[in-house]
Amino acid sequence: MRISGLHEIASRFDGMLIDQFGVIHDGQTLYPGTTRVLSELHRLGIPVAVMTNSGKRAEANRQRLVKMGVPREHFVDAISSGEVAFSSLTARRAFLIGKDGEDYGFDGIQFVNDPREAEVILILGSNAPTTSLEDYRKLLTGLTLPAICCNPDKLMLTPQGLMPAPGAIASLYEEMGGSVTWIGKPYPQIYRDAARLIGNPQRILCIGDSAEHDVAGGRAAGFSTLLVLQGVSAGHDPATLSPQPDYVMDAFQW
Repeated sequence: MRISGLHEIASRFDGMLIDQFGVIHDGQTLYPGTTRVLSELHRLGIPVAVMTNSGKRAEANRQRLVKMGVPREHFVDAISSGEVAFSSLTARRAFLIGKDGEDYGFDGIQFVNDPREAEVILILGSNAPTTSLEDYRKLLTGLTLPAICCNPDKLMLTPQGLMPAPGAIASLYEEMGGSVTWIGKPYPQIYRDAARLIGNPQRILCIGDSAEHDVAGGRAAGFSTLLVLQGVSAGHDPATLSPQPDYVMDAFQW
């Protein structure tokens, strides 16, 4: 069902799980409709959890949203794949794959420069376009360590356009014979944690910009789904996307 704005269906739901990158903002600024949507949902008493396939922990994502201009009272909390991974991590020494200069907040984990000294590879971010997939192939060649991918997205929004995200690096490692544990959308744990944040209401709508992650994950969790034709789905014909969402709208707007 194609809708022009969220106001058409909002009353059908008791809670919403809303993707961050590609729906609320583009990585740099809020999309034009974001403030109005979150304000109206808050006015209606519909709780919102912001879900993100970010390797950073939840607090960093909460701060990002507020700094961009989202009032803190307009969302119950943020849940990130990095937070889910951190809460279940048992290894204490890790080899990090991430963006240069980023602090992912994995306090207590010793990041080592030599993967032979690590217990696990943590794929938390991508250094694209500075580091190419071919560079990552060379880096990972010969390694047998188990890896945890804390961001299954295969594409990410950058000022240079769409670039390989951590999920693309993890997929490459799997193709090379490596063992990867995937955490985040579309995998189930992050949906259980997000639903719990908003009180496990009966009627939940998942809103995202990726059929592969947001729609597939929401459907698998038993929730309704809305695909926004922004972010990684910008310019796509929704009829060609798989799996198909319950609802489609052109932009994140009320």
